[in-house]
Amino acid sequence: MHDGDDLWRCCLQVLELKLLGLVTGRLRVVIRFVSVTKPALRPFRHESDGRGNKRMQGSETSKERVQPPTKMDTVLDAVRAIKDVAGFFRAKALLKKAPRGDGHTVMVLPGFLTSDPATAFIRQRLRKLGYNAQPWKLGVNLGPTNGRNLEVLLLERVKELFLASGHRISLVGWSLGGVLAREVARRHPEMIRQVVTLASPMCGSLESTSLWDLYVKTVGRKISIDELQEKFAQVCQPVPDVPFTSIYTKEDGIVAWQLSRIEETELSQNIRVSASHVGIMFNPAALYVIADRLAQPHGLWQRLDPTVIDLLP
Repeated sequence: MHDGDDLWRCCLQVLELKLLGLVTGRLRVVIRFVSVTKPALRPFRHESDGRGNKRMQGSETSKERVQPPTKMDTVLDAVRAIKDVAGFFRAKALLKKAPRGDGHTVMVLPGFLTSDPATAFIRQRLRKLGYNAQPWKLGVNLGPTNGRNLEVLLLERVKELFLASGHRISLVGWSLGGVLAREVARRHPEMIRQVVTLASPMCGSLESTSLWDLYVKTVGRKISIDELQEKFAQVCQPVPDVPFTSIYTKEDGIVAWQLSRIEETELSQNIRVSASHVGIMFNPAALYVIADRLAQPHGLWQRLDPTVIDLLP
C-alpha cells in the first residue's frame, strides 16, 4: 500500500472516532494554535526512585481522586492526533528496525464508541510484521451493558481464535479495549500469550476520564457508581501469569494519565510515549513498542530495555 493510501486510512480512522467537541466551534478556535510539526522522538521514559528502580508516580495508587482532562483537553487531543499521523511517515526508519513477528495471532480491541475500522491501521502494521492480526468483530465498543453480555461474547471470540490458531493469542487493546483485554487474560490466562494496552484506564476512578458523563448517558446502565468502582478496582489487580505492557502518555486528553499506570511486577511494565489519546494508535514510538513486545518469545518475556532509545534517529 502506498504512503498516500496509508495517510488516507489514518485520517479516516481519526475521523471515525466519536469524541466530544470535535464538531464544536471551539475546535476551529484552537486548531490554529496547534502546530502540526514533527513530534519529539524521545518516547521511552521510565521514572526512577534514584536507585535504578522504577516506581509509580502521582496519586494513581492512592485514594485521592485524579482530576480528569477538561473538555478542551479532549478537543485538543483530537487535533494533536494529526501530529501522530504525520509523525508516522517521518519516522518510518524507526519502524523498519522493529522486530519481526513469529506469525502468532493477535487480536486488536477498539476503544469506547469505536469499532474495528478504528484499529484497521494497527492491524495492517502487525500483518506487515508477520502477525496474524485479527479484529474483535463485536461491533461498537460500549462496554458491558444490561442488554449485552460483552464479557461472554469477547470470551467466545478469544476462544475461537485460540482454537483456530492452536496456540495462545496476544491481545492489543486501545483505551476501554485494553481494560477488556486485561480482564479476559485474568479469567483465562491459558489462552492468552500477552496483553499490550494503549492509553487504557487501568487503575483509579472511572470519573477521571473526560468521557465519563458520555459513558453514563450513552450506555444508560442500571448500575450503581459503587458497583462500577468495585469492578474497576478489580482491574487494578495484577494478572500474575500473563505478561502485560501498559503504553501511556502524559498528553492524554481523554484519560487522566495516572490511570494508565499499573503496579509493575516481573511480568508487567509501564512505558510512556509522547502522543495524544487518539493518535497513540498511529504514533511511531507506540507502534515500535507494540512490535517489540509482541516479538518476545512465549515463556521468555522480558521487560523493555530502556537503551532501545538508542535506535531512535
